[in-house]
Amino acid sequence: MQCFLVAGAWAAMTATLIGCEPSTTVPQNRAPGVSPFEIRIGSSSALTGQANFLGTQLLHGSEAWLNEVNAKGGIRGRKITIVSLDDGYEPARAVTMTQKLLVEEDVLALFDFVGTPTSVKVLPLVNRARVPLLGLLTGAEALRTPLSPWVFHVRDSYYAEAEGAIALFVDRLKLQRIGIIYQQDAFGQAVLSGVQLALARRRLQPTAAESFARGTLEVARACDAMKSAGAEAVVLVGTYAPLAKAVKTSHDAGFTPWFDTVSFVGTEAYARELVDKQRIDKANYARLIVTQVVPSPYAEEFPGVQEYRALVHKYFSEDAPNYVALEGFINAKVLTAILERAGQNLDRDSLVHAAESVQDLDVGIGTPITFGPADHVGLHGVYYSRLHVDGTFRLATPEEISP
Repeated sequence: MQCFLVAGAWAAMTATLIGCEPSTTVPQNRAPGVSPFEIRIGSSSALTGQANFLGTQLLHGSEAWLNEVNAKGGIRGRKITIVSLDDGYEPARAVTMTQKLLVEEDVLALFDFVGTPTSVKVLPLVNRARVPLLGLLTGAEALRTPLSPWVFHVRDSYYAEAEGAIALFVDRLKLQRIGIIYQQDAFGQAVLSGVQLALARRRLQPTAAESFARGTLEVARACDAMKSAGAEAVVLVGTYAPLAKAVKTSHDAGFTPWFDTVSFVGTEAYARELVDKQRIDKANYARLIVTQVVPSPYAEEFPGVQEYRALVHKYFSEDAPNYVALEGFINAKVLTAILERAGQNLDRDSLVHAAESVQDLDVGIGTPITFGPADHVGLHGVYYSRLHVDGTFRLATPEEISP
């Protein structure tokens, strides 16, 4: 079937070149971002600035899969083009870049947006323009509730990650004094709310809660507050550089609680900051946790992870495997499955209907992806990773994480 469609696309192109009427195998389509031979998808993310690792790697993971799909003929004869713009993890720029994607770049859908403060600002524009948005690198509840008919999340939420962290600290490790240091913006507030709810379910509240300004390394005051409050565990919320600085500042003050952060941190960049730049003591590695929403990029038991590693090596050989790129790879597999389901007469409405019809989609990570009209979250469940003596975060079960 695929060969027939590709052959049909070639016949249409050949007919056009010799001045004949185009083949009807690939019909003309006036939907935004759709031509007989191309599907244009728009992405605005942090390609520079303090979160550039996240935007760059998310995009590389996605492009590794999309490049391979295009090399094999694309989707029903159409190649997928990712129009990628840099918002620097700045909300105002994200809005500007999104407007440019919709007006100047004429994209069918939006994809691989990075961050809560940026995505929250873009959401009203998405809803007004009635444009599908898939695969956000954020788990903020404000982007999930109330449900937008146009937004689809592949990953689980920050509420789920917060619940996982508190379950580990309180239920598993029997700790009672939990603090939180969070970036003062929509991202920090989103995780703070998740932590507060998870603690409230256990009739607890944060021992201390302190914020720091986004884009700075000014975390000393917050670290002092955690130490003064006697926190046994601290949830950190932000990007990799200030969080690693918070860990080092605390350790230098003789304060060595458990530290956890959510997957948005950029696990590999966080590890490099902790190990290479801050040079924290290896004796404290085991108390550093990151919750994850996808499996380890080194998990040999999952065919989808093996496929990711092979294709990233093929198209981006300079990149080491990492959680963010694996998430981008999964996002792209979901995107192409939806595009295929949407059929030949592709437009924004058919894309949404196709997404809501996805049931038990196997992308090779051991957990199927399902959407529905009332549920736009594809994956449910979190993993734990812990800093290993070799300086990398490795997955660990709750039973393997001991006091």
